[in-house]
Amino acid sequence: MGKIIKFLLICLGFKSVVACHGTTEEYGTPYAEYEVKGRVSDAEGTPISGIRVSMGESQDSYMDSVAVTDAEGRFHVIHGTFPFRDNTFEMQFTDIDGEAGGGLFEEQTVTVQAEMTEEGDGWDEGDYAVKEDVNVTLELKKDSGE
Repeated sequence: MGKIIKFLLICLGFKSVVACHGTTEEYGTPYAEYEVKGRVSDAEGTPISGIRVSMGESQDSYMDSVAVTDAEGRFHVIHGTFPFRDNTFEMQFTDIDGEAGGGLFEEQTVTVQAEMTEEGDGWDEGDYAVKEDVNVTLELKKDSGE
């Protein structure tokens, strides 16, 4: 009799685990993944390294995804988050290395729109990407003495 009860309890436990697994789709938060690639340069077209590229809810948010431009001024950011309204969001470009990357550059904010690249399932609303490279031209900061 004890073995039968133990067997039934194991089966019921397994059933509850399977049932709990199904509820993860029922309770959750919508999620989407966004991808952006591009290049940052100065007015002459020279690539700028050391530019912080962030995308997300706010520039200072720990939830943002950040990249830093390489020697060719290129960046690649992937950000998983609550879906953006109309898949439109802002990206911030901030000089973080000072004079080392070719000068001190003004901060710039660019608004981009992503398109779906892969459909999601359930709370996963899919993958999105900005189809064209985002090319940004930054201006040198003017001296405060001028």
